[in-house]
This record gives sequence, structure tokens and C-alpha cells, in this order.
Amino acid sequence: MDESELIGIVRERAGLRTAREARRAIGATLGALRCALDDLDAAAVAAELPGGLARVVERSAPAVVRSAKALYAETERRERVGLGFAMEHAQVVLQGLAERLDPGLVSRLRKSLPADVAALLKRRRAPAPPPPHVHEHPARRETPIQTLSRSRPGASETIAEARGALAHRASVARTSEPHADRMVSSARSTRPGREDETLATSHGDARRR
Repeated sequence: MDESELIGIVRERAGLRTAREARRAIGATLGALRCALDDLDAAAVAAELPGGLARVVERSAPAVVRSAKALYAETERRERVGLGFAMEHAQVVLQGLAERLDPGLVSRLRKSLPADVAALLKRRRAPAPPPPHVHEHPARRETPIQTLSRSRPGASETIAEARGALAHRASVARTSEPHADRMVSSARSTRPGREDETLATSHGDARRR
């Protein structure tokens, strides 16, 4: 087993700041685990560990651990970080050991350790893949083609439906004789008293000179 690799795993998963803190958590957990192992199992584990870590497990057990609660208490006694952190660190370290030790040895330890301690020797579950992303486009509303008769610039009615006046009073569109005031036959007289007369209706006495 590569010690630096195990240190990296523990440091990342436990959220520790330095490799020294991770190494301390590993040593405390291995020392507590040794208290739950018999001599044969302890020797088998030590054979799989690098030198510094192997020596922790080779030492004789100063206490007896027969439950996960006792394992956590022993880890906290050695690491001195508070029981909550000690529990978390022990779980991470045992998880890392389960992933790095020989699978046959891990199965053997699970059978010999107390049930709740053996349950901690388990591989980390791979995260489930995210569900496939399905992008749903909103239903598109058919936009009618804008034509001059359908456009509604600033009004509630279309040009085709408009009921208002479509031309101003002097527009050629509102009279049959748009230039009547300029036609000779319909021009109004400018003589006083005869403003309503036109050339066509005038009966004045034309004088020849």
C-alpha cells in the first residue's frame, strides 16, 4: 500500500488541511483498530502496510475494543480532536483501508471484528450518475405573417378593420371634386354681396366695352 496515496485519500475525504493531520488521523485509527484485532489478524494487516503504519499495528494492544463506540473513543483518545471529528476520521480511514487492503484480508477482518466495526470496513460507494438532461422547448405559437392589412402600429384595430376617418377633410379621397375651389366654373365671386355666386350660376349683366 502506498502511504502517500492513503494520506491523500484521508486528507481529501475528511477535509483536513495538511498531510500531517491526515497522517495523525490514520495513526490514531490504526491504533484503535489494533485494539479490536487478535494477534494473527494484526500481523496480517501490518504485512500490507508501509513501515511507519505497520509498526502501529504491530504493537501490543493497550485496551480491548469490542464495539464501534469503543473504537471511536480510543481514536479520540489518541488523536485528541474531539469525539465528533474522531468518529469522522475513523470512518474515512477504515473506508480507505477497505479500498487498499487485499480484498481477501478485508473479508477475513469483517468476519472476525465486532459487527458494527466490521461494517466500517467498506468501500466508498461511487456516486450515482446524474439523470439525463432533457431540455423541453416551450410550444411555439404560430405568428401570423404581418401584412399591411394586419399590422397594428399603436392601435387596437388593424388597418383593414379601422372604422375611423381614413383621410383628412381636404383630402382628395373625401370629395368627388377635390379641386373645386380652383376650377373657373365653381370659383366664388369676390364682389361684395355676391360671394356665393360662381361663374356657372352667375346671371349678372355682362357689359361689353
